[in-house]
Amino acid sequence: MKTKLVEDSYNFCKQICKNASTTFYSSFSALDYERRKAVHCVYALCRWIDDIVDGDDEPIVKDSIELKRQTEERNKILLEIHAGRNLSNSEDIHNQRLMALVDIRNNLYRASEGKIHSKDHPIFIALQDVFKRYPIRVQDFETVIEGMEDDLFSVQCNTWDELRAYCYKVASAVGLILIEIYGYEDRAARLHAIDLGIQMQLINVLRDVNEDLERGRVYLPKDVLSQHNIDISDLTNPNLSNNNSWKSFIREYLEVVKQHQTSAMHLFEYLDAKSRVQPRIMQEAYSKIFDDIIKRSGDIFSTPIELSTLSKISLWMKINYMKIKSKMSTE
Repeated sequence: MKTKLVEDSYNFCKQICKNASTTFYSSFSALDYERRKAVHCVYALCRWIDDIVDGDDEPIVKDSIELKRQTEERNKILLEIHAGRNLSNSEDIHNQRLMALVDIRNNLYRASEGKIHSKDHPIFIALQDVFKRYPIRVQDFETVIEGMEDDLFSVQCNTWDELRAYCYKVASAVGLILIEIYGYEDRAARLHAIDLGIQMQLINVLRDVNEDLERGRVYLPKDVLSQHNIDISDLTNPNLSNNNSWKSFIREYLEVVKQHQTSAMHLFEYLDAKSRVQPRIMQEAYSKIFDDIIKRSGDIFSTPIELSTLSKISLWMKINYMKIKSKMSTE
């Protein structure tokens, strides 16, 4: 495939990252050029999948008899997995979004096998080049898709294990893809990357409770809430954070986050100086959100949880400091 087409495809992915998140995009700049391109590609694909499931991107798929058959087969499997749960959308929208995910899964395998051609989507053109350069497992991408498929149904986790399993699919699997790009020598790095993903997604879940409720999704473990005398319907109460039951639940939730956080911090020692900057920046960003939740005594209902301007400036300064430090350590 022509070099210019591949580079244009990488630039397409880069623009998606730039438009989606300034924090993510800035953290990627710490990587060397080739790794940075690859990470842009991974992020662009994950963002695309997420947007399809959330309805922020209208999937355009060239349907075929075979693709329809595959979608029907996949839907049968998902209906068994999510027995007793309702679809998040109408049947038509559900099938449309699922078909798009099946098509993406097919193209992922084509990219991993070097079968993407010049008329395919730019993300897959770039991704095919990424597969050639790094030992990424296509199964980890498939795990991400499985996590997004969960969101096609009325999500409700019951236990810590169910919540961790969801976090693994939508976050840890991404981390397992990225560390193959970063590079590591000890496979223990993969275990700590899993905990980093779980920790970050647990913080996401807490931060986005209100937004997820509007989408009909409840990721907070129902059985654990019940142990603290909290019903799902109570989550719509803007004053719930003043309730002793919620304070008790939050203490347990934050403790679980800290457990994964402790393991996650060991990941960086397995990565070289340049590669560890990006995940450390993201760890810093999520830690600031986590610290804000703690300062607010678990009040995630009254006002949105987001990085303040001061925190963003602090992160920007830290990114530049880490970039300079990593550059000096490799010279």
